[in-house]
Parts: sequence; structure tokens; C-alpha cells
Amino acid sequence: MSYGNDYSNKPFERASKTSHTNIINDTEVQSFLSKCKIPPYHEEINDKDMALHVLGELDKNPIKNIITIDGGYTNIFVKEDFPSSTIAFFQFGALFFKHQDLIDLKEKPFIDPDDFSKLQNIQRIKLVVPTKGISLNGEADFVSTVRRTIYEFFASQPEKNGFLDALKWLVFEEYASSNISNTWHLATCPHCNAGVDIQKKDILNDYTFACPHCGEKIYLTDILRLHEIIDNELGAGGILGYLTTSIEQIIIVYLIKQMLNIRPSMLSQTLFVKDGPLAFFGQTANLHKPMRKLMTYLNQHYAIYLVGLEKSGSFVEHAEQVSQKMLPKQILLLGNNYIYKYIIPGYEKNNEPYASSSYYGHKVIFKSEYNNVYVATIPNVQAKVEPQMDDYINIDVVLHNITALKCDLYYNSLVPVVLANKLVSLADHPSSDLLKTFAQERIIH
Repeated sequence: MSYGNDYSNKPFERASKTSHTNIINDTEVQSFLSKCKIPPYHEEINDKDMALHVLGELDKNPIKNIITIDGGYTNIFVKEDFPSSTIAFFQFGALFFKHQDLIDLKEKPFIDPDDFSKLQNIQRIKLVVPTKGISLNGEADFVSTVRRTIYEFFASQPEKNGFLDALKWLVFEEYASSNISNTWHLATCPHCNAGVDIQKKDILNDYTFACPHCGEKIYLTDILRLHEIIDNELGAGGILGYLTTSIEQIIIVYLIKQMLNIRPSMLSQTLFVKDGPLAFFGQTANLHKPMRKLMTYLNQHYAIYLVGLEKSGSFVEHAEQVSQKMLPKQILLLGNNYIYKYIIPGYEKNNEPYASSSYYGHKVIFKSEYNNVYVATIPNVQAKVEPQMDDYINIDVVLHNITALKCDLYYNSLVPVVLANKLVSLADHPSSDLLKTFAQERIIH
């Protein structure tokens, strides 16, 4: 690394303009590169490897309501001088609208602002998380500060103990009274690092419990295991993506729980659209197991229409290429053979389905009748190495409604996803600059 000039008026040390020749001429480097390979382009894809299906017609569309869940965050400097301090502002949204309102809007030659407002009925949820060099009054260290921040957020949103109750309802399978799970294994106590078997009966009214090894307080939100990747010195920047996708899906769980309590019939009329795949990543990955159990239960006793849509990444890049070999209304099912041969370099391990330790659904590439291309994750009852159409829960209904939700404003976009992103996303400018000023004025120095 070159020398900088942050602390003096001396010049930067410039990088060498000839050192690349040492790399190019190195035989070991040449040998390593000759062993590497990249996934093939669409011209090289064998048609026999493509498990293509055609989307059939629906006798009747059961979907009357659309709920889109999206979240965004920005991490800003409160103090840039060493030692620096940073804080992250999150905003999540659950966008509600009637399916018929969208259909009516499309049929009108001009859009009335009052009609458009029907598609902007969103509930915004805000969260602020210190990510480096900031502490809460009364907390012993930075790790404790972040843990308490997340716990208090779950305890206050969207009503008192709303998300905490939803999380408990999910992991202990309280929706199925005849088959309640009473234990959840936490890999590490945030205080003594010992493994903990959390007994449902030991959880107090404030959704905390005592570690059986050290006696210290553990929050229910510690089952996300985010404390494992928070460091008192390096901060919590590594948790932001995991926290975002976890909260988005806890919002889904909360809404499902509310529907079952208030009007169960509404669940069979509602399509949930999540921005991003249906998965829990990193330290939070174990939550995919109770989430799949919930999907299985709902599929057996009610109905569940849920889809995760991706806007970037390897699968989206591949979808753009392979769509040239697909016809409108075709569905490409993605199993191990195809994924590891054409999208993700590598080989399957022990005949395990792709991403079975984090996903609770299977992926598909779908080309709509309007030639829009989507990478979608749809829940499954059981992860399969080579999934078939029947392994995707309500795939026909989900894809038919995705087709109807198309938006011409952006490439391969959907109306609810575009609206939700517009209403909750935080831009680098001016949002970050204004939030930085706001935080600097409010935080005690």
C-alpha cells in the first residue's frame, strides 16, 4: 500500500507503472490462471440442460391484495477523525394495495393523483443502529450497545413487542398448537460464548432469559447471532445486510400472524412480494428452518403466496443471457446441475440442494408474456437437488401476478417493488448528507 498525505502537505506515494510485468511473467501466476474457468456464455448452454416449463392459464386469480416488503439503509460518519464513529439509518416499508386498483389504473388513459395514491399506502418503520465508536448510556461496551438497540427496536415495532412476539411465534412454531417446538439452540451466549438451549418456558414477559452457564441476560433477538460478528473495536458494519434481510422477513411473519389472528381468509387472497431472495444469510441462516416449516404449515392449512425477486447478482446476470434462448411465458427451473454448470462455479457438496442451509425456497428464471425477465425465489416444502414444478408452492398463481404487476419505468421492474423502493430507500445525496448533519447535532459528544 502506498503512503498517503492525510497528516501532512507531502505528496502521495504513486504506484509503480511497471510492476505488473513481474506478475505477467511469473510462471506460478500463469499456471494458476490456466487452471481457472468461468461459467459459459448463453451460446454455450446446452438446451438439454434447461428444464423449461410453460406457464399455464389460471381458471381464477385468487389474489386480491398485494403486499411488498422492502428495506434500505445508509451508514454515515458522525465523526470522521480518528477514532471514527459511524451510525446506520434504516427504513423499512410494507406497501399495501388492492390488486384491482392496479388493474383499474392501467385501463385509464390518464392517471388521477387520487387514484395513484391508492398504490402508495405504505407503513414505514425506522431503525437507527450504531456501527462504530458510539455507545448507549448504561451499556458496558459497543457489542452490548448494538444488541440492546436491536432488541428495543423489535420490542417497539410496529406495536409493543410486535416483532418480538412474531419472532417467538416463528421459532417456537406457536402457530401449530399440536406440534409446538419448545427449544431453540443458540450457538453462542453473547456473554460467555457457551452454547445455549433456549427453553420456551424460561422466556420472561420482556422476551429475555438468563444464560444457564453465566446467568447473564440474553435477549430473544440474540438468536439472530449478530453479536458473533460485532467487534468492540472494528464495529458492526458487517451486520447491516444480514439485519436488513432478517427484518424484512420478520415483517412478513408479523403480517401473516396478524392475518391469522384477525381474518385468516385474507391470507389466501394476498401475494407477498419481497425485494431479494427468500433466505437468511450469514449468522442468521438457521432461521430458514422455522420459516420453511411455517410455509409448509400455511400451505397445508390455508394458502401462502410469497415470492422474492432479485434485481442484481450472478443469477440476474445469467438470466439476462439465458433469456435469449427462452420464449415468452417460459419458466426455467434451477437445480444443482444447471446452477453449478452455468451460474455458480463449483460442484454440489454431498448431493445437497443449492443453498439449502440458508434458502427456504427454490429459484426460477421466468420470461413473461411481455418479455420481461425475472429471477424469483418461491417457497418450497422441501429443498430438492433438482426441483420440479410441484416443488414450488403456488408457482402458477405467483408468476401470473408477477406478469400483471409489470412496470415500464425501469428494466424488468414491478410496480410494487418500484413504489416500495421509492418510498423507503435512502439516497447517497442528499439523504446521507442530511442524516449526517442530523446525527452530529443530536449525539452527545
